[in-house]
Amino acid sequence: MDQEVEEIARVLLHKTGDSSEFIQKAADQSLGIMVRSVTPMRAMAGLMAGGVSHRNHLVRKCAAEHLLTVMEQIGAEKLLSGTRDNTEQLVQTLVKLAQDCNQDTRFYGRKMLNVLMPHPKFDGYMKQSLPSQNLRDVMATIKSRSDILAPAQPAVYRSSLRSVEVMEQLKELNKLLMAKEFQTRMEGVTLLLEHCKNNPQLVSANIIQIFDAFALRLQDANKKVNQHALEAIASMIPILRDGLQPVMVSLVTVVTDNLNSKSSGIYTAAVRVLNTMIANLDNVLLLQTFASRVRFSSGRAMQDITGHLSALVASVYPRKPQAVERHILPVLWYFLNNMIGNGVLPGRSGNVRTVVCKLAQSLHKEMGPSLEDHASSQPQHVMKSLQDLLDMELQ
Repeated sequence: MDQEVEEIARVLLHKTGDSSEFIQKAADQSLGIMVRSVTPMRAMAGLMAGGVSHRNHLVRKCAAEHLLTVMEQIGAEKLLSGTRDNTEQLVQTLVKLAQDCNQDTRFYGRKMLNVLMPHPKFDGYMKQSLPSQNLRDVMATIKSRSDILAPAQPAVYRSSLRSVEVMEQLKELNKLLMAKEFQTRMEGVTLLLEHCKNNPQLVSANIIQIFDAFALRLQDANKKVNQHALEAIASMIPILRDGLQPVMVSLVTVVTDNLNSKSSGIYTAAVRVLNTMIANLDNVLLLQTFASRVRFSSGRAMQDITGHLSALVASVYPRKPQAVERHILPVLWYFLNNMIGNGVLPGRSGNVRTVVCKLAQSLHKEMGPSLEDHASSQPQHVMKSLQDLLDMELQ
């Protein structure tokens, strides 16, 4: 059976996202049997290939849950003894799961990182293989939360909002957002926007609880719901402003995932959300969050995020130069180290030369000669590529 594991896992994982709860449960049980019946490494490969990056949150959650079981079987020693590329891919996958918009998936992702963290090779591997300051920052954040790994509990309402009426409002909102019928989910999105306009304190005080349900609508399988949710959050951002900080990473993650949508309406709505965030939220926090998304993005999303970073550099550097040097320079070095040919990154990211050139020139405009000084610690080919970009005329 080992030879068919990847295809079986793909089919079963797809079924865990079915609208029928009976089929979901049966597929989940079958996956459990498969995981127990094949070699752990085969099971791990199948789950990672077919589930952890799936668009459906139910599929990601199921894949993460079974992947945790497999990783606990294999153990940190064997997991960290593979090739550098395989280990780097594993760590980056777990980081992505630990930042997922679904609270259960985040829980399993952090539990899997917790399996690796106590191992003496883990920190050494991070320093040797993942020099990006952005990724180390994400790992430090997750480490700092490792002592509170527990399934999410209902939010504790502030004393001023502990009324039966408020609890009923939140219950009604959650019911609508999680409904099976797409028309009802759209009603839930509309109701949330109305709450933001009429009672923003209610939303801000319970933003984590609300966002756990609303984030799913930002990547809803129904395109109408997905686009409606994106358009709604674009209107909510200027109202909530700093009240969104607790969910900033999750919000940026789920919105940028929409940049690769084939729907022009969804793509346009996602771009509007990002522009609205830059205009209304703390650009220093956004700069760090956007920078951490580059390695986990591909295609049009990677190009758009990098383009936004160029604008954020101009906004942030005059106030916080150290933030740009800490978070954006590693992004530039990542591109220059990995671009091949005339600006292509391995994988499916297309040609990124234009956006990388724009980023390099934006940095040079703010930093001046100190950019070359920082580049002097990089390999010779990186310094040459940087100079070529700075000499280019953007079309």
